[in-house]
Amino acid sequence: MAANSFESILNALKNGDYQPVYFFAGEESFYAQQLLDYLERNALDDSERSFNQTVLYGKETNMLQILEEAKRFPMMSEKMVVIVKEAQHLKATDWELLTGYLDQPQPSTILAFGHMHKKLDKRSKAGKAIKSKTVFLESDPLRDYQVIPWLEGHLKKKGFQAGTEVVAAMAEQVGSDLSRLFKEVEKLEVAMGDNRQLSAQDIERHIGISKDYNNFELVAAIARRDIAKAFKIAHYFSKNPKDHPVQMITGVLFNFVNNLIQYHSMKGTAEKQIATALKIHPYFLKQFAAASRHYSRAHAHLMLEELLEFDRKCKGVIPSSSNEYEHLREWLIKCTL
Repeated sequence: MAANSFESILNALKNGDYQPVYFFAGEESFYAQQLLDYLERNALDDSERSFNQTVLYGKETNMLQILEEAKRFPMMSEKMVVIVKEAQHLKATDWELLTGYLDQPQPSTILAFGHMHKKLDKRSKAGKAIKSKTVFLESDPLRDYQVIPWLEGHLKKKGFQAGTEVVAAMAEQVGSDLSRLFKEVEKLEVAMGDNRQLSAQDIERHIGISKDYNNFELVAAIARRDIAKAFKIAHYFSKNPKDHPVQMITGVLFNFVNNLIQYHSMKGTAEKQIATALKIHPYFLKQFAAASRHYSRAHAHLMLEELLEFDRKCKGVIPSSSNEYEHLREWLIKCTL
């Protein structure tokens, strides 16, 4: 069977279109957990579950036991459900045993594996069989540059309307963890009621991010060389260190400066190509266009050198009597004044 999307598998399950074997894998476990949970809650009625549903854990079982359960016939039900969680803990020899079952699976059984936080070795004989003979889904974590487009799409599916700046602020605060992104959108659904027009104030109120004092606004202020705003944000960060750890700030600044250097090197290139190369949403190209007018390529390299020193001071590699947020202000003085 071909690889599927999360949406196509979930829709099939909701329509009662069950298949003999499912295999959900990958470093991003959110989708796998959602699908396993759906099967566990919905494949059988409450009255059928006691005798016909088994949940096993990879650390506590082996393939012989799993297949023994899978080959059982259902009692007073049309189907058996066997769910194997944390299947990544099964041994390599266990997977070899599964290949024989895949050639002739028990038609009355739904067998589902959750191979969490880890990719399947698809080069092995067992891996090839699993990929081709099961409903297979492998999920990778969202990369930083994928978060905004993903969140825009997910909010749209939920009926929300939001500008890219609002989505970017939310993405910057929540991060790339799919589980947390889903939960925050669910929180918005409850809090917003029938109102589906998201503003920066809504994000601040319901997600907890300040619309004026966050990493997104810091970078925007630096890009347009709004020195007063940049220092104001840095001061706010120093008063709220738990919400604004310096390690996260330096990561954002490194990304901005590296992209600015690359933007300079690609001047004259089509905007779409630049956005693809920088792995950013096209909306942010105007930010780099503004930054390139305020900071030459040579100055951007200076910003990077100073940022490396700032990072080393924060990590204690370079001795310093100043605290981390004073180092941030020093960097702003050297690079934006």
